[in-house]
Amino acid sequence: MAIEVAEEQQLVAAIPHLLDGVCTRPVAQQTSLTTSLFAAILKGPELTEDQMRTFEFQAKDQRAAILVALARDLFLYNATQPKADGSQMPVSAGLSLERQKALTNNGKAPWASDGSALQTIKQRLIHIVGSGIAFPIEMPAHVHEQRLLALLCASCDPYFQHVADRGKDAIKRMCPVNYESDTFVSSVFGMFLGGADAGEAMGTRSPVNAAVRLKLLGYLNRSELATGSYQRWIRVVSESLFGTGSTVKLRQQGMSFLLWAINKAPTDQISQASPVLLQLIQKTLSEGATASAASSLSEDTLRGSAYVAYGTLARRVPVLALGSLEHLQTLFGAFTSENASTRLSVQEGLLAMLPAYGSQQQQRQSQRALNMLPEFLESQLESSVYQARYCALRYAISAFPFGNMNARWLCILGLADTKPEIQQLARSGLAIRPSTILYRSSELPALKDAILFICNKSRKIVDGSQQLAPENRAMASIANPRVYSSMLDFCRSLMLATGVAGIKQQRSEFAVDPADLEFVNSNSALSSELQQDSMHTALATLELSDPADSLTNRWLEIIGVVVQSLQLTDSTVLSKALMYLVEVVSLGPQQLALALFESRQQLLMRLDTHNANVQLYAAQALAVVHCVKLIEDARSASSAAWNDELAGQLGEFRAAATAPAQPKLLDKQQGSIIALGYISYGLLAATKTLNKSWTDLGLDRLGQTVSSIQAAIIDGLQLATESGTHPAIATAWCVAAGEVCRLGAFADTAESNKSVQAMAAAVNIVKGTSTPRVYDAALALLSDLALGNPSTASEVVELLLSAAGTVSKKQLDMHFKTGEALAKALGRFKCTLVKMGWVLPLDPSEVLGDDGVSANVAGINLLFEAVTTKLVRSANTQERQAAAIWTLTMVQSCPGLEALEPWLSKLHACLCMLLSDRSELTQEVASRALGLLYNLGDAALKEDMVYSLISLFGGGSRRPGADGNTADVQQALRRQIQSNEPLLKQDSLGQTPDGHSVNTTYKSILSLASDMQNPSLVYQFMQLATHTAMWNSRCGAAYGVANIIEQARGAIQPHMKSMIPKLYRYTFDPSPQTQTAMKSIWSALLGSGTARAAAASDSAMSDDDIPTTGANVVERYWDAIIEECLSSMGQREWKVRESGCNALASAVSGANPELVVPYLDRIWQMSFRALDDIKGSVREAGLKMCQSMATATVTWCTPSDASSAARNKQAQAIIASVVPFLVDAGVSSDAEDVRTFSMGLLLKLCRTSGRYLSPFAPAIIERLLESLSNMESQSANYLTFHAEGHGISPDQLESARLSAVKASPIMQGVETVLEYLTAESMEVLVPKLQNIIRHGLGLPARAGCARTVVILCVKKAELVRPFASALVKAISGSLTESSALQRQAWAAAIGYMAPMLSPGMFRNLLKHLEKVYFDKYEDDIRGVSGQVLEQLAQRCPERLCETPNGPGAASFALFGCSDAGEVVSTGFQSAWQEYTLGLGSKLVIEHLLELLRLPLAHIAADSWPHRVQSAKAIVDVARMVEREARSSAANKPSSPAAANVAALAQAVLPELAKASRGRVWPGKEHVVGALVKVCTVCADAVSTSEELRDTPSTVCDILLKEMKQGEIPYRREMVKHCSALVEGLDLDVYDQLSSTLLQLVEQYGALSAAPTVSSSHAMDIDDDDDEKALKRPQQLMLVAAAIKALQWALPKTRCLSANQAGQLARTLEDIAHTGVWNTRVASLECLAALLRHLAGASAACDRFAVDIATVLAAVRVCAAEGKYVSVRTAALDTLDAVLAAVAQLGADSRLSDWQRACQEALELFLKDPVPSIADRAKELAK
Repeated sequence: MAIEVAEEQQLVAAIPHLLDGVCTRPVAQQTSLTTSLFAAILKGPELTEDQMRTFEFQAKDQRAAILVALARDLFLYNATQPKADGSQMPVSAGLSLERQKALTNNGKAPWASDGSALQTIKQRLIHIVGSGIAFPIEMPAHVHEQRLLALLCASCDPYFQHVADRGKDAIKRMCPVNYESDTFVSSVFGMFLGGADAGEAMGTRSPVNAAVRLKLLGYLNRSELATGSYQRWIRVVSESLFGTGSTVKLRQQGMSFLLWAINKAPTDQISQASPVLLQLIQKTLSEGATASAASSLSEDTLRGSAYVAYGTLARRVPVLALGSLEHLQTLFGAFTSENASTRLSVQEGLLAMLPAYGSQQQQRQSQRALNMLPEFLESQLESSVYQARYCALRYAISAFPFGNMNARWLCILGLADTKPEIQQLARSGLAIRPSTILYRSSELPALKDAILFICNKSRKIVDGSQQLAPENRAMASIANPRVYSSMLDFCRSLMLATGVAGIKQQRSEFAVDPADLEFVNSNSALSSELQQDSMHTALATLELSDPADSLTNRWLEIIGVVVQSLQLTDSTVLSKALMYLVEVVSLGPQQLALALFESRQQLLMRLDTHNANVQLYAAQALAVVHCVKLIEDARSASSAAWNDELAGQLGEFRAAATAPAQPKLLDKQQGSIIALGYISYGLLAATKTLNKSWTDLGLDRLGQTVSSIQAAIIDGLQLATESGTHPAIATAWCVAAGEVCRLGAFADTAESNKSVQAMAAAVNIVKGTSTPRVYDAALALLSDLALGNPSTASEVVELLLSAAGTVSKKQLDMHFKTGEALAKALGRFKCTLVKMGWVLPLDPSEVLGDDGVSANVAGINLLFEAVTTKLVRSANTQERQAAAIWTLTMVQSCPGLEALEPWLSKLHACLCMLLSDRSELTQEVASRALGLLYNLGDAALKEDMVYSLISLFGGGSRRPGADGNTADVQQALRRQIQSNEPLLKQDSLGQTPDGHSVNTTYKSILSLASDMQNPSLVYQFMQLATHTAMWNSRCGAAYGVANIIEQARGAIQPHMKSMIPKLYRYTFDPSPQTQTAMKSIWSALLGSGTARAAAASDSAMSDDDIPTTGANVVERYWDAIIEECLSSMGQREWKVRESGCNALASAVSGANPELVVPYLDRIWQMSFRALDDIKGSVREAGLKMCQSMATATVTWCTPSDASSAARNKQAQAIIASVVPFLVDAGVSSDAEDVRTFSMGLLLKLCRTSGRYLSPFAPAIIERLLESLSNMESQSANYLTFHAEGHGISPDQLESARLSAVKASPIMQGVETVLEYLTAESMEVLVPKLQNIIRHGLGLPARAGCARTVVILCVKKAELVRPFASALVKAISGSLTESSALQRQAWAAAIGYMAPMLSPGMFRNLLKHLEKVYFDKYEDDIRGVSGQVLEQLAQRCPERLCETPNGPGAASFALFGCSDAGEVVSTGFQSAWQEYTLGLGSKLVIEHLLELLRLPLAHIAADSWPHRVQSAKAIVDVARMVEREARSSAANKPSSPAAANVAALAQAVLPELAKASRGRVWPGKEHVVGALVKVCTVCADAVSTSEELRDTPSTVCDILLKEMKQGEIPYRREMVKHCSALVEGLDLDVYDQLSSTLLQLVEQYGALSAAPTVSSSHAMDIDDDDDEKALKRPQQLMLVAAAIKALQWALPKTRCLSANQAGQLARTLEDIAHTGVWNTRVASLECLAALLRHLAGASAACDRFAVDIATVLAAVRVCAAEGKYVSVRTAALDTLDAVLAAVAQLGADSRLSDWQRACQEALELFLKDPVPSIADRAKELAK
């Protein structure tokens, strides 16, 4: 069989055989077979699905593989023109020369050079290779892999855009391919690099072009297997970066693949390939470096990727980075050479390299490079590019252990940077973690090494080698104040950390919460015994580490640099250094103070500094060194020099202090005053310690000086009371007086007057000053007076009590300051505040004696007596606040004070009363104080306190637990909490500033205690729950409750399991008061989660012993918390419901999905219930809950490539719970909020959950489609009923609604879910779709359903095929709905499914369409049949002619084209055009009877319109037959065309003749016309057929009859048909027709003359005349048609008789004389024809049958017509005929007369103004 002459079906059948031949035949024969294969594809049709199934690729995968391979090669081929010189054609990229020759038959195939042919073959191959029908998903994976690669080649076609587009579309429709397949990866490498395929016998292939390479790299970038062979992927990278023809995008993609390979390749391969990879990267960077500075963005991106690859390679092969600093220097150097956009990539590369330096093993192997690294990094800290500084700091932190001081030094330098992020990073590098202190102290820098290191750095300031740089630039320098300050801070933090670690080693019982070690990094003053002990231990360690060279001296040297240096003048650094100096001399060995005494001049210099803290710390240091030195000298009997030197110096200070105030000397005066006070304080302490007088010490002069100083201080205090005194000076005098009074200097009898004076001055200052600083100093003075002189304590208390009520609301800090003063005055050295303020390195008892350090019991009693009897019951709010605050201060600052015990019960009662105070601050302070009091009492007192608290909140009068049974206490508490009565009166607790009642807070606290079965826990809860902004203030912070929290946590720990769920929910209470209180309890119980978690990780402590973080607590008590939240969400109280919602939302967020799955149903149920709550705030909480669950659900159910089986199973379980609930209860809910949220979540799951949705796809699709109508905008519903009022047509409205459906997110969700349908789910989906099609409510739902069906047919054709008939059957019943656009949508859906229908169902569909068309009366509904046919013709035109057992659609389409309604006929005409496109002669030859089926069936129907349609359809068929007959005129009569003519005549003529008889009815003229048309077309068949031979005469009889009846238009049509019949059949019927036609002409001939109406009667025309005037044009056209018919009826084979000719001539002459223009033209033309007819027969006669003179008369009349050129033209034609007739006449006697008349007529024409007429007349004259 030759391909060139084969039929289409034969070509299709040959394709699989040709493929088999290519598989099995020798190579020599494969070229011809390949050529034949492509030729068959080219010449054959585009294959249908059924045809592709016959290839059986699934059973014969080798055949499929061959086709795919050949297709891929052809896709790579580009057509080339043969060269004129006969040289070899160029080889396309991706092919070898031999393969190209095989594809093109050595260049002889049409597609070798013809681009059109090549494009056609490529498109058809894409159609086959991309078909899921030809290549089912069940085929071997390697076939689909090769399909993908082939289509990828097609998608990159450089010459045919349509081929590329179809290739891209086919790739989108392919099933997923495993990128980790060895065959796939090998094929990709082979295409990219070229070379011979496995088993390839046709040469070596060249690499594919750059476009294909680019897409191949995209696949390699997702395959880890591709990185398994470094020889291949290195070549790929090299070719991408530097290969010939590489593009910018290809280079970028190649670098991306390099980065992927470096990350994913095995370590051993990366190590082997590292030199080559490094060379590639460096070459890329070096090429870019030589480019212009204005490089493009793409080049920047490439270079940036190269830097990232550089760093990543160093991370994978650490030896590259650690061998030398070359690579590190290269990357850091790039910061200065690259632009800003590339620097980020350089930074990323450096950070990628960082892990290479983190391995300790690698560090040991490359110690030399690491030794050079700190110096290099320090140089980078001076870079102007902040990324370089940032990376340098990151390396310093990560590349070295924390104990490396070089790295810590770099962090210290980093703190001087101007960038906040670098400063923060530096702080993190210096921060010492509590876990390191407690459990890994060996990792800390050695304190000795650190001190020596810092000391060496600090010496650069002293020797001047380092100059101070301006602070406004980031200068990493020791001379930078911020650097030096950070250096001091780190050293001090390290000392504290070392001290804590030392204490832990020394004390086995030592235990501390890691959260309490935050002071290590705080850099604040020491404020607890632990802090002081830690510093003391650290200083002792320094002293013992090197006895020969004490390190404490080195620490003093470091501090002293600041004190001595003239460069470091920053007050902050100086203040900090002096504070640290005071710590050293106070807590360290006394030798340090003695050493400092010699250099005290530097301290004296700092007294003039304009900073109060600097002056204060300098004065304290002076006090210490003078005290220690005096004691030392006194004991060594060498104190004589004090009388001269020190006395003189103090005299100078006194002179400066008492001198008149001068603004410029203000700082010096202030410093002098403070120095006087502190130095006197130190000297007095020394004398008391020695227990000797000044005389005993031999220091009389010094003693006198000190006495004079005391007198000067008293005078200064008097000065401070004056309003004109500067506040700084007044403050300094108070401070100085306080220091002197603290040691009881004014307590002696001789000096009692001074004590009174000091007291009076302090009182005046307190009462009169408005400056907070002076007020604070005066309060401190009063406390110091009472501290040094206990007898004044009562006076101080009375004074402060009287001032309590005068504090304003804006000065609440005053209460705390007053409380602090009272605590120090009364508690004395039992008060922690006094202990922390003692700076002397002496034991206070040694200085003051035992009585001097004991508490002032009388003063305490006086204070609490006033508090319990006066202040608590005062109507003044400020006094009640003072009572609470002072009580709290005393209890907290004086723990364990025995003098407090007698007052515990009374204080408890008073504080309970204050719980109901209207002031929020008073309540909270009282609550906190109650917790502290509870811990101070014994067991009996604690029980009394619990009962009294219950009584306060409404308990009974009988004391619960009197018999020792604490259960009664618990029951009483529970009864009170659960009662419906309020705990207190409505306003008894007052309100918060926000207006919330305070009652709820304490009720919640009591409820918690009740649930724990331990009512005493209420005190722990209260002390944990207190809160207010005041506690964040400077004074309030002094009353922190760290120790209280620890006590409470210990008491509550056994009850955690039952308490946590309820407490957790309370932390989300809607009341801000309750919420904050519960959060305080929660935070306090858990403590610093981070620190404790770190501690847990570093120790061997059990889980039960370790406090837990919030997240761990929730996870540990998950079930109980969830149950609590769910149950509370259903409670009656709205606050409980709201708190449950919020708590559950927080718990679910970030939770482990395994914990949530068991509760999913209940959670969603309660969440939606809350979302529809009656309370607005609960609805908002419900929304937050739903949003939290939605976020979690989407996260859990989003598949990923790396999803494990466990994750998939978990996600499926979540989907199985959530989706049915959303579909059944959410989307269909009556609550709008629930419905909207459910829909949003469902759509989000559709977009993200992917394959997990497959089992639920039918239910989701059904609900989404229904929701299209349910959730349609209300505005659309409104416009449906009011469209006309807004100027919108119904069609416009429907179009807008359908457009909204297409663009709707719901529809997008449907389309997404359709991707995951399976055969099983499709079986479930189809009944749901049928239900929506038949019973769906609303246009959107039905439109969405139609679109869904179409999408299914396009994307999931195989799934739709088994159910196509069922769906079409359902849709066919909805074709008649009212919406025109929806009918179109249904028609489109049927069109897409039509190719899948069985023949029987297809015939039933056509029958249904015909039924709709013939049974319905509305045109728009009848038109849907045409719309469906149009879709069928577009999708499956070949099936419209299927008529094995029933009707096809060709006849129906043709019949509908003739419909009278334009709306109806348009669809049928489009369908007919689509159907007939390309059929040609095949249509008439094969389907003639089918085409005539409906026209013949309805030609005699009762419906006249159907008869007319039938006639028109028959005429159309007759014309087609006629055209076919003409085209095959050369054939014999037995040809198909001749047979069709005969068949047409046999089938149609009898029926038409029958239908043409009878009465006249509207449209009958079409039937008669059809009869005439068929007769003329089938003339030969009629003449040769015995049965039809009489048909022409029969038709003539019919026409004669019809011409005599009916209206004028009808009769005119009959006359026309008569003319057509005579013309077509060449009949001699003049005798039969002439009488009738002449009768018509004569009947209406009189009307042909133009009417003449005189002007006098012009107004007498009546209505009858109007009707006649309207009919006149019809009558004239009838006359013209009749004359034309007479002309055609003139016999061709004989001559008319003289009578016939004369009669006709006379009639025509009359019309020519009197008629209007059209009848005159017709008559003249007929006269000309008559004359020509008579001229031949009259040549032998003596007399012409017509009087030519009369004819010429008519001609002359018409020649004179001046208006109508057509009349004169016709007259000239008649004259021409006359002249011809005259020329042929014989001996007629009238000949001469006629010739003369002709000449006269000719003269008229010669004068005609129309040139054409005159010119023709001239020719006739010749």
